[in-house]
Amino acid sequence: MIIMIALTLFLANWQLNRADQKRALQARYDLMQKDPAATLPGRQADSSSLLYQKVSLYGRFDFGHQIYIDNKLYKGRAGYYVITPFHDDNSGGYVLVNRGWLAAGNRAIPPQAEQVPGQVTIEGIVTNPYSRFLELSAATIQGRVWENLHFKRYAATLPYAVQAVLIQQLNDTRDGLVRVWDRPDAGAAMHMGYAVQWFAIATAILIIYLVLNVKRIPT
Repeated sequence: MIIMIALTLFLANWQLNRADQKRALQARYDLMQKDPAATLPGRQADSSSLLYQKVSLYGRFDFGHQIYIDNKLYKGRAGYYVITPFHDDNSGGYVLVNRGWLAAGNRAIPPQAEQVPGQVTIEGIVTNPYSRFLELSAATIQGRVWENLHFKRYAATLPYAVQAVLIQQLNDTRDGLVRVWDRPDAGAAMHMGYAVQWFAIATAILIIYLVLNVKRIPT
């Protein structure tokens, strides 16, 4: 009983901490959006210090190394995130840009997002390129379609160094992609719900133990 209650209380508090972390990220996001758009530093950027910073890039996309992250949903429809390296003239280096969501069509035909030729200005938000995921199969890459964005694996395929940040594009470049991004606190309510469930389970375990083990004193 003690072990099970300790475990459920630990899980409940872990869920509460996850909810607090997401609310803290949202607070940081809201604060950073009040600042004017900045340029990326010329040195290798740290995504943690620049997280949710508004940035303005000017340069050219490298469509030859563009990839598509599969199984991304928008309004219940399956599709891809389009990830494209971008040479930023302001910082002099390359950075990855999440251009937006592309609806999936015939799976037998490789996806093909519309390209934006020439020099272009990109406005976006700095996000963390290192995402958490579980890969159940080694076959997670099929040509340019990837199951997940594995930053180090992707960076190793590029013929140049790329900064360890991912830019979520905000402005419209007339390429037909959807740019509706989740809030940083998305899922906080879900974590709170799980925490309540774990607290309820701990309470139920205690009640069941007392009912089964406390003997009635005969009158």
